[in-house]
Amino acid sequence: MITQAQIARKLGVSRQLVSFALAGYPPISAKSRKRILAAALKMGYRPNPHARALRRQRTGIIALWIPDQISTHYTHVARELGRLLKQSRIELIISEVGGDDAKQLLSNVPVDAIFAVDASKAVLTELEALKARAVPVVSLGTSCSRKTDSVQVDLLPGAVEVVEHLIGAGFRRIAHATFVRTDDANEGRRSGYLRAMRKAKLKPEFIYYPLTDQQRPITRQLIRDYVREQGRPEAIFCHSDDAALGIYRGLCDIGARVPDDVALVGCDGIEDTEYLGCPLTTLVQPVAAMCATAWQFLQHRLEKPDALIQRAVLKPALAIRDSSRRLTV
Repeated sequence: MITQAQIARKLGVSRQLVSFALAGYPPISAKSRKRILAAALKMGYRPNPHARALRRQRTGIIALWIPDQISTHYTHVARELGRLLKQSRIELIISEVGGDDAKQLLSNVPVDAIFAVDASKAVLTELEALKARAVPVVSLGTSCSRKTDSVQVDLLPGAVEVVEHLIGAGFRRIAHATFVRTDDANEGRRSGYLRAMRKAKLKPEFIYYPLTDQQRPITRQLIRDYVREQGRPEAIFCHSDDAALGIYRGLCDIGARVPDDVALVGCDGIEDTEYLGCPLTTLVQPVAAMCATAWQFLQHRLEKPDALIQRAVLKPALAIRDSSRRLTV
């Protein structure tokens, strides 16, 4: 491995001058910097990330905690955050974190900071403890802590808009497909659905499915069984696009047409929803804006650890497509 000392000997300059030039320090003249960079490239010099981390007292690694690796939405979030951090030459490591996993992860993999998406109450409690111990934390998504920097996505008004859209299209028996079985203030989809249904004096109807790594096959089979036992709802609002895609396929299996027989709406805004025979209406989460804001907050926190807590609240956007339009009234 080529070292900075070898470059310095080759050029007949000091080791410190080489170090400053490679680090981009401004006092170095453009001519000297250009000469040193050219020599480093020609000799095959590569910086030692471990030595650099020791000098800066940082690992160059940031953690992303997600509730599961099932959701295509979380894959989208990870990809977007990874793209942003890569531009700053920072590594993103992704972990599926439940309440009992947090302490073990931190002891095994030291990181400079943590992004936590849709964290459970147990994970939020652990994040707040970490923040109190000066570990920079940004919580983001639908579930955030008010004690950490946060970028919240408020899905409640969007869910209300979904149901009002379906009611306006003439649907009355509107079901909500979800794995969430209890009311929770952080669960905007369920809360918004219930609020809109009660306002319209319509009876709520839930289609419950388990959260598994086979989400689409499970919901595909589930809707076939549900329709056989309970009949067809006129419309279904799904907790996620992954669930909606499985339900779409299951409805096709039994000969039910979307939207003629059953209207269908998803949530998240993943790309797959646009590539069906009948493109799916979906509540689009602002992933790019959420990730950009979270990264901005974290950079500020790393530079100014004692800064005031930063907060932002973002809204989703309803993308209306053919799957929720009543073709004949």
